Amino acid sequence: MRSASMDLRIQPRSNADVRRSTMLLIGYLTTMFAVIAVASPFPDAAQEMSCCSSAAGSCRSVCSKISLVVLGAEAEARENATRRLLEFCSLELTEFWSCVNSTLNEVKRHGNWTGRGCCYLALNPICRSTCALSGSRRDLNESCRPSDEPEFFSCLERRDEAEHCCSNVSNDTCRTICQDLFYKPGKISNLKLYTSKGCFHQVPKCLKNVADVKHAEDPKQHLHCCNEATNAACLDTCKKILHTATTDQEIMDALTEKCKPVLPQSPFWSCLLKSGSSKPARLPLDAGKLSCCTKAAKPSCQNLCWRSFQADWESAWLQFDAECLSSSLEGELRRCLEDADDPCEMGCSGLSYCARFNDRSTTLFRSCSSRADEAAEWEAHHWSRGGIVRGLGVPVRAAASCPSETLRAAACLLQLRPCETRIHETRLCREDCLELMASCVDWSAITGPHTAATLCAKLSPARSDAPCVSLRPFLEDPRDNEPVVRLEEDIMTPCKSNPCAQGEICEILHYGRQVYRCLPACSLGEMSKQLVPVGSWVQIPRFDQQGCLRICQCTVHGLEKCRTLNCFKFNSCWVHDRYIAHKANFYLECNPCHCFEGEFTCSKKTCGEIRVPSLPCDCPAHYVPVCGRLGFTFASGCLAKCAEMPTNEVEFGSCSSRDPCVPNPCDSTEKCVKRTRVCLSRIHKPCHQYECVPLDCDPRDEISGPVCDRENRQHRSICAMIRAGATLGYRGACLEGCTLRGPVCGANGEVYTNECAAWAERTIVDYFGPCVAVGLIGDQAKPRCGDLVQCPRLIEPYCVGVTPPGACCPVCGGAAKILYSKKQLDRIYYMMDEDVDKDSVTLEALLSALARQIQVAQCVLRGMMTPDRDIFIVIQPTSKRPSTLQLRACVAETEKLVTRIFERSPRIAAEVPLGALTRAEIAHSYISSAITVRGCVAQIFLGILVYIVFSRGS
Repeated sequence: MRSASMDLRIQPRSNADVRRSTMLLIGYLTTMFAVIAVASPFPDAAQEMSCCSSAAGSCRSVCSKISLVVLGAEAEARENATRRLLEFCSLELTEFWSCVNSTLNEVKRHGNWTGRGCCYLALNPICRSTCALSGSRRDLNESCRPSDEPEFFSCLERRDEAEHCCSNVSNDTCRTICQDLFYKPGKISNLKLYTSKGCFHQVPKCLKNVADVKHAEDPKQHLHCCNEATNAACLDTCKKILHTATTDQEIMDALTEKCKPVLPQSPFWSCLLKSGSSKPARLPLDAGKLSCCTKAAKPSCQNLCWRSFQADWESAWLQFDAECLSSSLEGELRRCLEDADDPCEMGCSGLSYCARFNDRSTTLFRSCSSRADEAAEWEAHHWSRGGIVRGLGVPVRAAASCPSETLRAAACLLQLRPCETRIHETRLCREDCLELMASCVDWSAITGPHTAATLCAKLSPARSDAPCVSLRPFLEDPRDNEPVVRLEEDIMTPCKSNPCAQGEICEILHYGRQVYRCLPACSLGEMSKQLVPVGSWVQIPRFDQQGCLRICQCTVHGLEKCRTLNCFKFNSCWVHDRYIAHKANFYLECNPCHCFEGEFTCSKKTCGEIRVPSLPCDCPAHYVPVCGRLGFTFASGCLAKCAEMPTNEVEFGSCSSRDPCVPNPCDSTEKCVKRTRVCLSRIHKPCHQYECVPLDCDPRDEISGPVCDRENRQHRSICAMIRAGATLGYRGACLEGCTLRGPVCGANGEVYTNECAAWAERTIVDYFGPCVAVGLIGDQAKPRCGDLVQCPRLIEPYCVGVTPPGACCPVCGGAAKILYSKKQLDRIYYMMDEDVDKDSVTLEALLSALARQIQVAQCVLRGMMTPDRDIFIVIQPTSKRPSTLQLRACVAETEKLVTRIFERSPRIAAEVPLGALTRAEIAHSYISSAITVRGCVAQIFLGILVYIVFSRGS
């Protein structure tokens, strides 16, 4: 069952059903827990125990997020689970506590078995829960079959080897690294780290078989590191060994002897340990399109798609095009492939033949260009001369009576491909199609049982209410119906056709004289039009196993530092007592949910007939902020507790009020500089809020990018700023159009020195002054904090806008709430070796990647984490006095982005961390306060009118 729009409303079971199922499950502990989402080694997604069915309210909510697999693997998780249940669950729930206690006792038995760390890889829920309670592989015989669980059993074998090999290593650090070499085979950096930590003399004999492998790349690529040697003997040894050695072990043996001390932070060892491969990764022909293949409805089309874009395009493409892309069943696949080459972007202008398609500023098109304009002209002339209309499956010719303007509009529609906003499909509306068939088709030339309805089945959606594109607006000149737009009120899309050189990607600059800049980039394959900037990470389908991924970083040499992710092939999610199909949409009570790769995410609304504004867990609206270790400020300890933050991972006060450089975490040769980040993976430990800049850095090195100091002076780099003796104001170029008056309160509850500093961190400004309140979360966009806060004047009094979750004041612009897979981000983070790589799994990286999707220069994307730890974005006009068109464009860009996420466009799925986004929802509406003011004005006007009428009557 593949429907992406399945609407299941799962209702709670009856009390009798709950009691019956609870008694059965208590009697058989291996099926004690019905896991909602596939367990991860990290407790993030909601995973419900069967014991939870005996509870209700907040107890049920907390219980549903406790995973049996995590309890089995981590002693700390068992302690945390007990503590949280005691906080929220009454001891009078005897049936519930009896179930929980018996389960925890069973989990604690054999708690030291290392195989429990593999349980999350098991696909079968019964196998997974059995593993969580087991003490050896023998206990798995009845519930887990090696033929069904290859990754799971492979993990178990590696852990058995590690336990056998590393048990005699006395040093705890060395033993852990020794085990890691088995858990992550092929990670050369682990072997280097093993030696660098002083563990070389504790290498057990059995480990040498794992470690002593041929160097995967040419050792001579590291020769530049030799120049960092601190003495002549080290320099000489380094050059010789890198020319002659064939294994990592040989290199480390020689250098450890001659280049003492082994300090990972020293320039020499840091260069060796961080130096990566210069050999680009093997790429499919088009990695972006390859990610679309799972959308195929038919297995044969999925296979043909895979062959076409992996390496066999010449022999597979024609069959794939004929059998699949023309099929009405493969709309989702077709849209995905079109998005890889020609994503729907806003605006159309500069056309001569299709002139009536010009000046459609907020309409989406796939291919509005001069080339498409010329092709449309050729197509229309071809039809008028009796040429066959393509794409209908039968020979169709245009009738002589067809109006020339209609023929022109149809040809332009075919070539320019305007997009419907909700699914980005170019499908002609059924009514328009039938009218076109009646007036423009020469039916005398058609043989067979064809009708207008059968032909329109090729061009139009099956249902009359389905999203479609109408031909009628393009038969009229838009300038006849729209007011003249002045230059300063217009919108610009400078990156739409990528004006940069080959191998470069265009990035919009919202402030200053320069409208855009060109950045070096990587292509996603020989046939791919899709580019990602240098420094970013991408997800690439594995050529050895369909449905699995690896991640690589784009560098100046191509895609490097590739990592193979754990492969999860889940076709459904386990929800309460049934399976939900992969990619299906369904409801839990009133909340829309989405199943993706075994994990489901849901909106978090308070269900009921009247939705009263509130905070999660019904926390009081008190602003007593606490800072979580992931760099996110909660408005109160209650909200932190509701988000499952342990008390030892939060500190009183907002994160912005803390100075991460006190006490100084850097050494004497470095300068500590604040760098705020919100880490998206819960296993990100620690989530540093600073960086250490070497005092002997090169001020000409612009890798860190420009920065703006407290005096509003711009420096080419952090290093240049330090050398100038200045203090950091914010990262990035000094901004224009914002005020330096401050402080200001961000919608995320953080205090910024001024509006410019907030904008630089892509933060929505809530109001001027320090943060003093938290707003209740509701559906209407209106002020939420009463007299505690004076909200800024709106840029447009009757605008489309939103009050962000937890904020006080509404803002104009398009808004969306975005849900993401925490498990996928955990898996990606787990494979990252270096701290700089781990920054790709942060809110900053995610917002930057989303911002590259925006093409209108007058619109800027800002975002935050919600109190529920979802992502919330607002796309606002850059001007404080935007035109109506500019504001409308920002709303349209938001809706475009929501559709791309919902459809899992290759433009989203290919890039880390965007590939983890699973669902997006429109959050904007009309500002309620403006509507109220307008209503009051109308009432006053009506009162005056009534007074005049009555006065005249008397």
